[in-house]
Amino acid sequence: MEQPTPEQLRRAADGSEAALEELVVEFYGPVLQYLHRFVGSREDAEDLSQEVFIRVARSLGGFDGRSRFSTWVFQIAKNAGIDFLRKRELDRRRRDEAEAELPPMEYDGTLALEDSELLWASIRALNEDLRAALLLRDLMGFRYQEIAEILDTTLSTVKWRIYEARERVQRRFRELGGQVGSTSTDKLEERALVAAERSRERGNERTVDRELPGL
Repeated sequence: MEQPTPEQLRRAADGSEAALEELVVEFYGPVLQYLHRFVGSREDAEDLSQEVFIRVARSLGGFDGRSRFSTWVFQIAKNAGIDFLRKRELDRRRRDEAEAELPPMEYDGTLALEDSELLWASIRALNEDLRAALLLRDLMGFRYQEIAEILDTTLSTVKWRIYEARERVQRRFRELGGQVGSTSTDKLEERALVAAERSRERGNERTVDRELPGL
């Protein structure tokens, strides 16, 4: 993501529709890609992305430039995603209380799912903190220090969350039946690359280097 110039930001904050559109064009794709994987629904991610850039437009005057603009935008995106997931969980609990509980569907291990689907299912199984850190690093390519700023936590916490998330994803991936080779070339990062490429439905979504460890 190319960072906007101070002049671009000033014009956007002053109400220039052209300047604001330039910002949206540059950052909408990465934000949408991140939120899609964070909340697990393309449709919800599109709605959230629109909300994010409404917040960005309203708050531009308060951006002080102490962090990179992309860091600031993804802080807003992260908060929007967390708010959405918490509301969705609250709605789910209310439905559960109002409806009779049905017996869970048993999985007999016969479903023929592609490894990429298993990978994203494994990532979605992570809690919010771990999933947010992992996606920011291994999907979006942010540096550890930038992730710490986005998530408003310490650098050591970020490193632990990413390590723990990778360990859990690998373990869950195996439990779901992912085909894991024994050679160093058979890496989860290669599956992440393929899966991310398939998810690029907009021309300005980008693919970054992954650093998931080999299985």
